Amino acid sequence: MTETTVPRVDFGALNYAILVLYLVAMVAIGWWARGRAKSTSGFFVGEGKLHYVLVGLSLLATYLSALTMMALPRVSFGQDDFIWTVQLPCLIITALVITRFVLPRLREANVVSVYEFLEQRIHVSVRLITSAAFLVLSVGRMALNLFLPALALHTILGFDLPTTIVVIAVVVIAFSYIGGIVAVIWTDAIMAVIFTLGAIVSVVSILSGIGLERFADIASEHHKFRTFVWDLDWTKKATLWFVLETIFQTIRIYGTQQDMTQRYMATESTAKANRSVWLAILGYIPLGFLFYFLGTALFVFYQAHPDPVVPTLMARKGYADAVYPWFIVTQLPTGLSGFMVVAIFAASMSTLSSSLNSGATVMVEDFYKRLFRRDRSDRHYLMVARVLTAFFGALAIAAGLALIGRVEQAQDTWNKVMGVSTCGVLGLMALAFLPFRVNTWAALTGFLCACACLLYVTTQTKIIFLLWPVITSTVCFGVALALHALLPSEPSAAKAAPASGAPK
Repeated sequence: MTETTVPRVDFGALNYAILVLYLVAMVAIGWWARGRAKSTSGFFVGEGKLHYVLVGLSLLATYLSALTMMALPRVSFGQDDFIWTVQLPCLIITALVITRFVLPRLREANVVSVYEFLEQRIHVSVRLITSAAFLVLSVGRMALNLFLPALALHTILGFDLPTTIVVIAVVVIAFSYIGGIVAVIWTDAIMAVIFTLGAIVSVVSILSGIGLERFADIASEHHKFRTFVWDLDWTKKATLWFVLETIFQTIRIYGTQQDMTQRYMATESTAKANRSVWLAILGYIPLGFLFYFLGTALFVFYQAHPDPVVPTLMARKGYADAVYPWFIVTQLPTGLSGFMVVAIFAASMSTLSSSLNSGATVMVEDFYKRLFRRDRSDRHYLMVARVLTAFFGALAIAAGLALIGRVEQAQDTWNKVMGVSTCGVLGLMALAFLPFRVNTWAALTGFLCACACLLYVTTQTKIIFLLWPVITSTVCFGVALALHALLPSEPSAAKAAPASGAPK
């Protein structure tokens, strides 16, 4: 198929104006927040004075992304139907683990970087391994969240794909560079509201155009609400594998991922940080169902109103995730479609801004300050943080450009990126939370065994990617614990360099 098989759509002056106004507004928020980013504490954690509702919305927006707005509808639009939705109720387990065990310990440790906690509990080498893993994960996530909205504009409006990736990234780098975490959290909160309204508007538009009875008939005829897959074949997507992957990965995300844990330090107390986590998770569960339902609604819509472009998008490598944007610009009225495209940008930018700020935090706290310059002024570290924000953004642009022509289904790609880049990280964090200090060599050997196991699983077997984090984290933790019992005990871990203003 050629590029000409997908016709270009006239977006209209009003829609372009809405899009440009939104981008300008995001930069303006960064400029407004610059007064709270005059120190590293302000740049990284907002001096610990942000409202828990604001932080909760930011956590929600960070967990959501363009992957949510474009990839989740594409999943349920296609052959997976509703089978991914079994993951959503499992998030309650994650909330309980994080708020009762993880978050209080992290705040008590008084750390800005979550990986500093691993140095305090195990060794600096573990801190560096996990922080490097986070940086790799962040670049992959930012790349996908740059690629997806750029793909939407390229497919339906004919924008040059590489140029669009660069423009989106530059806007996000600008307000993150200027305003730090305060700008990120405020824009995240605004973005969370925008893309939630956008999804609701889309579903209402589809249902009102088809009718509930006809919608239910078509969806049932094609088994689009198929949820459970009772199968123990570890090479296929199955309900049990979804549940296990969710428990392991979401605890890792909320417990070891800097872009999430950094927000725990932005509130005034542990109790308020816990409220932020519950707000984010209880908000995501219905939103996740909403976006999966949206994919089913799109499938039903195009069964009732066939469009020859849709099969073209589904058949073309890397273009299936553009089905929802295609619906937006061809079926919604001018003005509303502009708002909906802004919603996709909002979902993308919330993740990008969070990753940029947390990436800069990790590079400053875990590498630059820890290994190279421990005795510089706060102003110096703030300048370095801003420079590294721009540098990290440049890496994201390069990675986003590298994805062109290589992504078939973004949701599967993202889960594979997580499975590889976070190999053994949850196992290391679990070791750090034990009531005794684990032998350093035991922990490192466990991590290396997890990496070897991942290499074997991904190259020599057909085990589904959902099980990669389950296997590697279990191997890391189990091997380390077994070796710890055999190796001599070590003295208590020395404290890392003093924390940089994280509130208790």
